[in-house]
Amino acid sequence: MFQSACVTAPDITITQATPTKDPSVTKSSPHRLLYRGALSLPDSHLLLDGLTFFARLGDNATNPNGISTMELLDNPLALALESMRGRPTLRFKGTTKLKDFWLDTSGDVCMDIHPYATLTRVYFENILCLTPISSLDGRSDSGIRVSLGDSDGPDTTEIIIYGKLSHECLPSTSASPPVQIHVARITTAPRSVPRRPRPDDPTPRKPPSILSAKRSLDSYDMVNNSKRIKSSLGTGKGKGKAVDEDETLKRAREVMLHLPRQGSGTISQKGEPVFKVPLLPSRAVLKPKGGGKGKVNPNVEIDVFGAVGHLDSKDKNKRKAEENDALVETEESACDFEQANKVVIKKTAVKYLGAAGIGKNHPEFKELFGFVYRGTSFALRTKIKVLHMSGKMVNDLVDAHVKLYIPPSEGGSS
Repeated sequence: MFQSACVTAPDITITQATPTKDPSVTKSSPHRLLYRGALSLPDSHLLLDGLTFFARLGDNATNPNGISTMELLDNPLALALESMRGRPTLRFKGTTKLKDFWLDTSGDVCMDIHPYATLTRVYFENILCLTPISSLDGRSDSGIRVSLGDSDGPDTTEIIIYGKLSHECLPSTSASPPVQIHVARITTAPRSVPRRPRPDDPTPRKPPSILSAKRSLDSYDMVNNSKRIKSSLGTGKGKGKAVDEDETLKRAREVMLHLPRQGSGTISQKGEPVFKVPLLPSRAVLKPKGGGKGKVNPNVEIDVFGAVGHLDSKDKNKRKAEENDALVETEESACDFEQANKVVIKKTAVKYLGAAGIGKNHPEFKELFGFVYRGTSFALRTKIKVLHMSGKMVNDLVDAHVKLYIPPSEGGSS
């Protein structure tokens, strides 16, 4: 006989489904966290901790100074700080003046200090808040320089942390306006781009030549002078003086390039007047002293600037012969000095070799004599042709060479 077992089933309570979130009601954070860590001081184990770097986000309605999320990809400062995530500290490089660098402040990146980081807060207050801010842009004069990397190469990004007056009303016990900490990136100076030409710019023109203007003025003065002379001749005043001036003017016309006389010069292929050599004045011809009026000296060369006498060929040959004789005498005197000095060196060498026991019958006499003679002559090569050398000068050098080639142990063996 089977007995039926009573099984109790659990109660299932059906509740309402969780409602979906309305995207219009969801509020996003107005800030973007970039880096959280500390600053490592050089040559110290202390850390300036409790630092938070963030970028302000928003639209034109809620936060007009902020940047959008899509613009963060084009913000080099925000990307550099986010690449430092995972590092406990950043390198502290000291304080500096903001005017010494070009700063890129377009990233709108700020920094916050934790309330419990007392050492960090006191340090930043002493750097940024002790000196009153008097600049027009409301920024502090000094800042803190930080390196985002282990090296100091050109590819390492460096930032400056500075203070800026804030217009927001924050709760504080101080009567002075609050200072907000901002971050800027150090960049190179922008290149100066030259201004592009405009249609209304004046066309550059070549300045007139000064020489041509001067020539035109000179020709104008010459024409005026000729008119004055002609007028004086026509009136009959000062006829003798006017005739002299007319002769001078004729000569000037023949010489001057820019004021040629009509028909007095020849025309070149290009149509420019050719310079005409004036005739030689009669007073420039030299006459012989021995008389003979009207006879011209045949040894006188007629030139534009005067008379120049011919150089006789006999005089030229005589001068060359004298120069050659002087050169030969100089060479002969040098040869005489050299021969006399060589004889002195030879006699001194034979004398000292004999004193050292190397006579003419010695088997090594010729070889040793050659070494001593050539060495002494080479040592006196600058004086052997110009002066008569004293015996002491030759004796010392010959003695030194003999002692160099003949040791004391070999002396006396002939």
